[in-house]
Amino acid sequence: MDWVKIHPPLVHFAIAFPVFMLIVDLYYRLSKKSLDSMHALLTYFSMLAVFLGTISGIIAHEPIEEKLLQIPIFSFHQFLGLFLSVLFLLVGLVRYFLARKETRLLRDLYTVLLTMGVLLLFLQGRWGGSIVYDYLLRGKI
Repeated sequence: MDWVKIHPPLVHFAIAFPVFMLIVDLYYRLSKKSLDSMHALLTYFSMLAVFLGTISGIIAHEPIEEKLLQIPIFSFHQFLGLFLSVLFLLVGLVRYFLARKETRLLRDLYTVLLTMGVLLLFLQGRWGGSIVYDYLLRGKI
């Protein structure tokens, strides 16, 4: 399987699921709706999508590693991908504990972490796009 070609579609899911989850979470907050299994399911799908994006990136970069290491932002992109996996694991853990006991602190922490994750995913997507379109496709390396 050519992971270099699989990585881009997977990372689109890694952005779309968390963005949708943030919209749903904000809707639940504004409408004062109680957290339910749909909220949990979307959280865990978001977490899984981010993990798959990170794993596919790790695998996809190996065949072109020498080229990627010449790109100034690649090390930041690589670190942020790993960090996002840890961050979304934390989001998933907070959601798990919210299902056990919903407290204001956990609820606020969940939304703050998810918002931070989505914003960082946008940055990650920008860096990934720059790596592909500004460097690899233009032959700058």
